[in-house]
Amino acid sequence: MKRIALDVMGGDLGISVSVPGLDRYIRNCESCDFAFDLFGDECRIIERLQSFPAIERRLYSIHDTSDNIIQASEKPTITVKKGRGTSMFEAIAHVANGKADAVVSSGNTGAFMVLSKFLIGTIDNIDRPALVSVLPNADGKTVMLDLGANTVCTSTKLVQFALMGQAVARVLLQLPSPRVGLLNIGTERSKGTEELEEAYTHLERTADMKFVGFVEGTDITNGKVDVVVTDGFSGNVSLKTMEGTVKYITDFMRKEFATGVMTKIGYMLSRKVFDALKNAIDPRVHNGAPLVGLNKVAVKSHGNSDFIGVANAIAVATNLVSSDFIKKIEHALAGMYNDEK
Repeated sequence: MKRIALDVMGGDLGISVSVPGLDRYIRNCESCDFAFDLFGDECRIIERLQSFPAIERRLYSIHDTSDNIIQASEKPTITVKKGRGTSMFEAIAHVANGKADAVVSSGNTGAFMVLSKFLIGTIDNIDRPALVSVLPNADGKTVMLDLGANTVCTSTKLVQFALMGQAVARVLLQLPSPRVGLLNIGTERSKGTEELEEAYTHLERTADMKFVGFVEGTDITNGKVDVVVTDGFSGNVSLKTMEGTVKYITDFMRKEFATGVMTKIGYMLSRKVFDALKNAIDPRVHNGAPLVGLNKVAVKSHGNSDFIGVANAIAVATNLVSSDFIKKIEHALAGMYNDEK
């Protein structure tokens, strides 16, 4: 039986959403053959589990880390030396030691990346892993990376991200020749930083890659490309801007539909359409960003995720393990690097 290590203490809401999220995943996926190792304050976990009996049949072990948590303000590099004993560190180490097949955490993003790289290690030819998300677009889905693991990137890292993004699109979206774009402030060849210009030059010469050049923020969701490549700073800002816009739209619609009898009637007549829109743009549905480039599956859940978002992050981890994602990515990247040589 495959196993998932879950950091139940990480994130803004910690155990109050991680355990209900696990319960939701288990109840919605009765046929999934996974067991779970929980890392956190054992007393609080046991107390919380009393309200969720469905977890018991899938619970493999509880690892007590008391209330040792890597805080959101903690510097990532310090966690390598001082993180031992925290729920995040021990959950990642559990996977690194071969005792579980994947790790899921809602904790400090920088710490999650640094510890995962340090403990699990990266695939050959990859310097640093990247946070990847599959987002909805006008025609289907878009793979976007990096979303916050690497705030400053050299041109070499951007090229590696492009290769990883192409591999992810081939594996997860089943696209034989995904279109790859490099996020910039404009589509003109002359725009952008030196790192972007160098990455552009390298990617346009890369064999077996459909590189479309620079793309703008609007291209993330219009279906122009299948893979959007950027540094973690720009990627994280873009993602949170989109999430904030979605929240504004849904809150605005909710208020407007409650203003009078006619608007309520209009909502009832159009409810299926609005429900479909809400589900399509709901950030919780797309929660769970794999840290691609590692030797094992590691999934980062949004820090302020509710239990629905946590459940979806767990689903991402189990799906990646079930699909033998790491081996497929290794194979895809090996083929690309051989083509470059």
